[in-house]
Amino acid sequence: MTIHELLSEFSIKIYEPPLSEMRDYNRIRDLTNTISVVMLIVDFETEVMLRGSINFIGNSNGAFANETVLALKAIGCDVQASLLQKILDIAAAAGMTHEAIQKERSGVVGYAVTSFTQTHGDKWNDATSLIFDLYSEVDYSDMLDQAMKFMEKRFDIFRIAVQTV
Repeated sequence: MTIHELLSEFSIKIYEPPLSEMRDYNRIRDLTNTISVVMLIVDFETEVMLRGSINFIGNSNGAFANETVLALKAIGCDVQASLLQKILDIAAAAGMTHEAIQKERSGVVGYAVTSFTQTHGDKWNDATSLIFDLYSEVDYSDMLDQAMKFMEKRFDIFRIAVQTV
């Protein structure tokens, strides 16, 4: 198995038990666990690519945004970590925190199709504009390359992790 294949397999397996339980029970916050570090990176990249940059902050993965900054640093992505920290700072200054977004979403009927603006109005327009610009500067390709280098040094740990699912 190549490191690219391992990352691809890992990216799928982290959403299935037992690996998904790390997120469910907040064990993903333990950055001394190498599995957690890469899970945070994969969650970040997946969330932004599938649902958009603002949704990362408000969705379940946004609860681990500060840990994601540290995970980026742990794999050598200081530029991406700095950009994500700036994004979180702008969002927090505007009151657009994970908790605030979740609170406003709590009034939305389950499975309702709605937009960010329909749910939250335009109060965060200035912040979201700045945030979009910063997200566009994140080099996701480099981030995943660094994640693979990180995994390669710990290949057996990740190989075993994907085989236990």
